[in-house]
Amino acid sequence: MKMNNEEYITQLEKEWRSAQQRYSEKELLGIFPEVKDIIPIKIREYEGERKRVLSSLKKRLTRVSGISDSFSKFFWREWIKINEGQELLQIDKSIARLTRLLSIGQNKHIRGQLTEEQIEEALEYPIENLIDQKLKRVGKNLKGLCPLHQEKSPSFYVYPETNSFYCFGCNKGGNIINFMEMKYGYSFRQSVEYLTK
Repeated sequence: MKMNNEEYITQLEKEWRSAQQRYSEKELLGIFPEVKDIIPIKIREYEGERKRVLSSLKKRLTRVSGISDSFSKFFWREWIKINEGQELLQIDKSIARLTRLLSIGQNKHIRGQLTEEQIEEALEYPIENLIDQKLKRVGKNLKGLCPLHQEKSPSFYVYPETNSFYCFGCNKGGNIINFMEMKYGYSFRQSVEYLTK
């Protein structure tokens, strides 16, 4: 069977990507040691950005609470949660990754004797598989009642693209390891071990 030019180029690109060497975070820090000085600066920048997004989120939600029409109030709350919540989770994920890189760069053991591979494997376990209720699809995201506190209207969002969550009711969020720590009271190590078994 003959391939046309587009299929041939796509096939070549796939082969090229699969042939690329993959480096661990520790190896990359060894290749680019100057990054160790930049990481704390980037963490501070992200923390400032996080404060800005949280402040904006609170202001917008406060404005929406003044709307008298219940449908409009519901619509705008959901709109804010989906859009600004996603940005907040991306920032949290970036801070967590940079903090992990910083500890690797300082040759600290990452919370005990866990390997980077174990932690990465744990972070890939889908959060929605741990939620013991049916979640409703809202665009690319999932929504339901928060498993971390009692509530009557759903404010808990799962973001499958980043495998993270955020609850706009109790203002808790993070990755799957954070979820295990909050929901079940597991330590970081217990959470990773549970998710990788």
